[in-house]
Amino acid sequence: MLAAAADPVGGASALVGVADMDMKQRSLDGLVAFLTCFFPHLTDWEAVRYLVLAEADPLVAARIVVDDRRTKCFRPGSAATNGALRLALKCATVAAKHPCPSELAGVWLSMCSSLDTLEKAVSLLNSPGDILHTLAKQTPYVPCPAPVGIGSSLIRPWELAARRSKHAATVTHQYSWSLRRVLLHTIHGFYLQALARMPGGDLRSRYHRSMLKAGHCYGPFDSVTNIIVNTIWYEATFPPLSQLDELDILGTLNLMRIEARSLYGLVSFLCTHDKGLNADQAIRILLDMDLDLAATKQCSGVQEEQEEAFRAAAIAAWHPRPDAQAGFLSSCRKPEVLLLLSDNGGQQQLSSQCVQQLAMLLSSAFNSTGISAQQKQPVAVCERAFNLSMSEGRKQRRDHKRISRKVKAALSRYEMQNSGHACYRLHVICGVNVSVSGRDWKRKTRFDDDYYHHIHANFLVTQDVGSVGSVPVLFFAELSNDDDGDKDSQLLCCPVDFPTPGAESYF
Repeated sequence: MLAAAADPVGGASALVGVADMDMKQRSLDGLVAFLTCFFPHLTDWEAVRYLVLAEADPLVAARIVVDDRRTKCFRPGSAATNGALRLALKCATVAAKHPCPSELAGVWLSMCSSLDTLEKAVSLLNSPGDILHTLAKQTPYVPCPAPVGIGSSLIRPWELAARRSKHAATVTHQYSWSLRRVLLHTIHGFYLQALARMPGGDLRSRYHRSMLKAGHCYGPFDSVTNIIVNTIWYEATFPPLSQLDELDILGTLNLMRIEARSLYGLVSFLCTHDKGLNADQAIRILLDMDLDLAATKQCSGVQEEQEEAFRAAAIAAWHPRPDAQAGFLSSCRKPEVLLLLSDNGGQQQLSSQCVQQLAMLLSSAFNSTGISAQQKQPVAVCERAFNLSMSEGRKQRRDHKRISRKVKAALSRYEMQNSGHACYRLHVICGVNVSVSGRDWKRKTRFDDDYYHHIHANFLVTQDVGSVGSVPVLFFAELSNDDDGDKDSQLLCCPVDFPTPGAESYF
């Protein structure tokens, strides 16, 4: 205070310096927020690295990310890209602490949607004169906020960014943490497709165990076929020792575990088959080939080399029977399997009869290798651990029944609102997040857990189409976490697209 009073000019300069640093930091926060929102799998430090390569140009940085990841489904001007661009811009203005974030985002989008206005703005920025005064006279005539129906008109900013990106630096690093997340997102999409192809009754009563335990996506076929084949083979070769409960919901953490283990197996297969590859190069190959080992040169070779690579994959993926799976995959009768799957209708749901035929074919092929298929006996556990496991299992079953009841009620309301009659049948619930919109410290559940207001769920449904095979549809629902079912009618339930290989979560 005394220094500022003695030297007011110096104090003002110090305040200006602080304000200037604050503006720079807020600008950086906004740029990072733009990229991490546009690419949900990107980390903050990776966003900074791409921004350095793009000289702090956010759209140029976005194009560098797309090129670096070989994102095949990126379409400038598409509905998905435009929606992500709007959301990313709003997040950036909020992160930058702009006083009017929604208005700024609306003006920017509206200017970009008008080719004449955008060209005027670019010419003003490249010409001398009072730019701010001229732009201020232009913006009152721009509608705000941006119209919801803006479509291909937002392609022009990407075209301009493509010109500027020609002078940007090239990517200097091979592997990033976010690439692993992109691959996991792709693998999750493959598991959803595999779940959709399995017959609902068999999946809920038998094959949920073998898929979550040994249904990995590596093998001699495409990823979805590998999941189905590995699941059916393990169930037929190593059946459970006791009767399984029928489940119409697969735990999210269980799916994430088998998906992560599949990624470890894929990388280990490539690195074992080709000793010159490292993990970074293997991940790049998987990204380029959409995780299809059958499309890589490493999947061709003599049976001994194949078996060694599949054994390494099974060990890295924590397969319960790595030697057995390696022997099976290296000697699998591919033509017969593919013929049986193609006869059932391509992408349509498999029939129970087809699954039984596959089980007989795969188990007979495995038994001919001479490897013992005797099932292991469970390991004895102490009484305390057993009681704790049983208590947790009972709680999980109660939660599953409650969520299943809510999903079926939401699906029934969706049917009545859109078709007026029941035409959908629940296939399986394949993803649940019970911790949405919270946490609410004022409320506790009866089990003394933290309370959240909403539940997000993904589930597959089939249509009643008579004798014609149906293609399952993926749905998303936002449900109330309260036990009062009437509140669910005010929330969301709608069909969504399956995840696209190599894409962000919104493409």
